[in-house]
Amino acid sequence: MRTLSFVSLTIVTAAAVGVGGPLLDASASPLARALGAALVAGWCYAAIPFCLGMAGTSKLKAVTGGTVALLITVISYYSFKATQGDFQTVDLSETSGRVFFSWSQFASMTLYWCVAALVLGPLLSVAGWMARQGAIRLPFQLLVPVIALAETMMRLQVEASGASSPVVTAWECVRATSMALIVLLIGVAAWKKHNRRPPANIEG
Repeated sequence: MRTLSFVSLTIVTAAAVGVGGPLLDASASPLARALGAALVAGWCYAAIPFCLGMAGTSKLKAVTGGTVALLITVISYYSFKATQGDFQTVDLSETSGRVFFSWSQFASMTLYWCVAALVLGPLLSVAGWMARQGAIRLPFQLLVPVIALAETMMRLQVEASGASSPVVTAWECVRATSMALIVLLIGVAAWKKHNRRPPANIEG
């Protein structure tokens, strides 16, 4: 039963992020676009195998669940983008300029990111498992917040001028949250380490 719940969680989470990102990103609602910008971000995709790795009862289940989830997310994302009109190409060989769906572009992009998922999925899944089960946890716990911080800082510096206000607000919120989480994790780790120190011997 527990394995079935883990599989269901894997499939539902992956499909929801993969479809929800582009769906919300195309919405007319500013709040929906802000949420969509977060769901299509790299840190969000990294968080999927990481969190499933934390939920795994073993390294094997962590790696399997996280990698499969990342593959489902990638395939769901590009499949839904295709239904939204992406991968349309003009046939320059005809004077009419007929527009058709480019299966080669769709397949190449999907395959590229599926290969990336097969490489990064196991690494991120193991990192999630180590963040919960490992002897040294803090470096692994910091992984996703650091990725989110780095990505949002890059986006705010390079892409913010061409992005809409709700999207910029979403990036700023993610940046602030990731910074607060980094400080909190380091603080908790330092507090636990301090409390584990044996009391100093008092000589009479």
